[in-house]
Amino acid sequence: MTVLALIGLAIGVVVLVVVIGLFNRIMRPALEIKAYADDILEAGVGIARNLDGVDELGRTHALGSAVPGLATAYLNKLQEGGR
Repeated sequence: MTVLALIGLAIGVVVLVVVIGLFNRIMRPALEIKAYADDILEAGVGIARNLDGVDELGRTHALGSAVPGLATAYLNKLQEGGR
């Protein structure tokens, strides 16, 4: 009876070693994939953060377009005041 118990225990240890080996073979690539995914997420967040100011381009364009007209009006006022 003890011989069968020892054989069963030895088989159990072999199975445990095989399972641990298979688990490690699965986890190593899974952790690499997670690291790549984290890098991609970080890059995406950085891109989104850099593009937040795009909404202000319309306002900047409108203000820039108004400058020549305002400058001309200011110069006309200066000329009228100098006469």
